[in-house]
Amino acid sequence: MQGVEGKRIAALIGDGFEEQDLTEPRRALEEAGAVVTIVGIDERSRQRIRGKRGLDDGATLKAEELIADCTAEDFDALLVPGGTSPDRLRTNQDVQRLVREFEAVKKPILAVGHGAQVLISAQVVRGRQLTGANAIADDIRNAGGLYRDQPTVQDSNWVSTRGGEDLPLFNRAMLEKLAAAVAPVA
Repeated sequence: MQGVEGKRIAALIGDGFEEQDLTEPRRALEEAGAVVTIVGIDERSRQRIRGKRGLDDGATLKAEELIADCTAEDFDALLVPGGTSPDRLRTNQDVQRLVREFEAVKKPILAVGHGAQVLISAQVVRGRQLTGANAIADDIRNAGGLYRDQPTVQDSNWVSTRGGEDLPLFNRAMLEKLAAAVAPVA
């Protein structure tokens, strides 16, 4: 897709990431010519990050980069897949720092399902419209966000989705957001 080719996307995952919340957007991004980099939180993630497929075990991946070594300057967008992974990642100081960096420079932040939990802990949701898994609707509201029970919600540089069956709409909105995002001047 024009405007997406060559863009670098950081996919932030930990143990318990929902497989389809990563694989579906990743496939759409790579088919459009983007480069998706798996970012983990510790050295162990370079060996194994365990995914889930619902309540069953899913794919196992390895981190290509560690969060402590990443900045928003390194990437064009941040993808936060759902599952139980966001709840494990959200208290990590480097995760919160990276989210705030992306927000400060208004680069696209793409949250799937429970991925919004990472945004909540980074304290960037106040006054923003977003969606996520229904189970975290109260968390979004309590953090000052405006929860919308819709398949996909766009607000400024953010695209969020409830996950699952909403992923085709999310993928389309995500690619449009990335195509419209101004590439930094080298």
